[in-house]
Amino acid sequence: MQASQKALQWAVDNIYRPGDEFHLFHVIPPGQYVVLSTDLGMEEVVEDDENTRKAVEANAHKILSEKFVPLLKEKDVPYQLELVRFATDNESIGAVICKRADQLNASCVVMAKHNKGAIKEFFVGSVCNYCTHHCKAPVLVMHND
Repeated sequence: MQASQKALQWAVDNIYRPGDEFHLFHVIPPGQYVVLSTDLGMEEVVEDDENTRKAVEANAHKILSEKFVPLLKEKDVPYQLELVRFATDNESIGAVICKRADQLNASCVVMAKHNKGAIKEFFVGSVCNYCTHHCKAPVLVMHND
């Protein structure tokens, strides 16, 4: 099971309370090219025209729906899928996550840490690191085994 799925499972099992709503949030790059990460099931570079934007959004929505929604439906947990076009460097993704959490008055931000290696993280940073230092809401980081 991928780290993000494990994080969602943990959150549903340990911090969900009746009346809560989960927001599954995914950032899609806005530029001229779109790279779909392996977390979404494919990796390729495609031209970013209107048809491609719609296809990328549909694919991301489909993958999120297939990987995460069944657990939420099984446990009868209300949820929202949110796809946002925004810069996809770590700081930008972290900033948009923190801003959205603030707008929602989120009780907690649950994230999965995807190990990139110490050297890459030193130079590039990490979304989890950004969020733990900048979010107003508590941030729970599930480490990938």
